[in-house]
Amino acid sequence: MSLVFQTRDLATAERLDYWQSMVSRHHVAVAPDGEPDPEFEGRMKIDDWGGLQLSDTAFSAVAYRRGPREMRSCGRDDFLCVLNLGGGGTFEHNAGSFGFGAGDMVVYDTDQPYAIRFPRPSHTISLRIPRPQVVARLPRADRQFALRLDGTRPLAQLAASLLKSASALETLPDPQHCREAEAPILDVLCLAVKEIAGEDMRASPGQEHMLARIKRDLAGQLEDCSLCVESIARAQGISPRTLNRLFAAEGTTVMRWIWQQRLSGAYRAMSEGSVRQVTEAAFMFGFKDSSHFTRAFKKEFGIPPSRLLAR
Repeated sequence: MSLVFQTRDLATAERLDYWQSMVSRHHVAVAPDGEPDPEFEGRMKIDDWGGLQLSDTAFSAVAYRRGPREMRSCGRDDFLCVLNLGGGGTFEHNAGSFGFGAGDMVVYDTDQPYAIRFPRPSHTISLRIPRPQVVARLPRADRQFALRLDGTRPLAQLAASLLKSASALETLPDPQHCREAEAPILDVLCLAVKEIAGEDMRASPGQEHMLARIKRDLAGQLEDCSLCVESIARAQGISPRTLNRLFAAEGTTVMRWIWQQRLSGAYRAMSEGSVRQVTEAAFMFGFKDSSHFTRAFKKEFGIPPSRLLAR
């Protein structure tokens, strides 16, 4: 069932405050930035696709900012993909700013200060994505990640078509099928990100090739709780020092990367319905006991794994 809220039936003076409150409560906590449109109007429709949230929004010219206060007010630190269906705007964050136009998508980490501005009436479709679903597919996406996907690129067009088709459905599939649809939607979107950002995220070709090979091998061994730096380096035919340097270039360590992949893999498996029990997820991803897994999962994501299974 869709959640719909709009300002049409409110007094003009009440609209922006109401809109701000509802957006922050049900979508992403933000604050208005700059002078508001005195005749502001807005409408948002929100659908849940398993762990994803799809929002179709039409609104007057507006600008939002998200700072430390807004980030503290919400326990979630998701990624957001905003498909701009008309007009254009600007996105500003710590690393700089960029513009976007009709057909473009902006993909960014909401756990960073930013401002997004729409100087004219706009229509967008937004996809809110839990962090583990992104890092499982884009391990190098960090907490300053923000990117414009050029709407003329083929994979960006394919991702946009999926979002528009999903948003246009009058009746959603049943909850289980919505959960099963998560993976293909995200796979296409992340392919579009890789198409544009891939070159910018690379070290040297040789290092990238070696690191990618090691990650592929380790991704198939996440259930092995005996993995350690020495055993991994020995299996790869390199020294522990070289192994550590490869992962240090990404700001992490090999064991931290494995830890994140295990937790993200478990999150993904439970969110998409691949496993039905917490114990099953724990053992599948290399945890010796479910209690240890539950503590680690809650520390990483802020919720116990049982709550994810209950969705």
